[in-house]
Amino acid sequence: PNKSDKPKVRIQPFAAYTYKNFEALGKASNQFDFGTNLFLDGHHAKLTAQYSNRPVYTTKDNIDSYKGEFLLQLQIYL
Repeated sequence: PNKSDKPKVRIQPFAAYTYKNFEALGKASNQFDFGTNLFLDGHHAKLTAQYSNRPVYTTKDNIDSYKGEFLLQLQIYL
């Protein structure tokens, strides 16, 4: 196979779960991340889109809610 047979865009989905239990906070939290990497072969670049949820503590022992966070990242390599 020659190089032109290679896909121009490759997709790599990902997910992560994190359990955090800090000494300074009285309640542990569960956090989730979901996203995808898009590898753009012709441009030597990677584009990442990620959604994360993070806890909102009203006191050190109380998680009032979770708020979403959206990240967009571009990496160019030579």
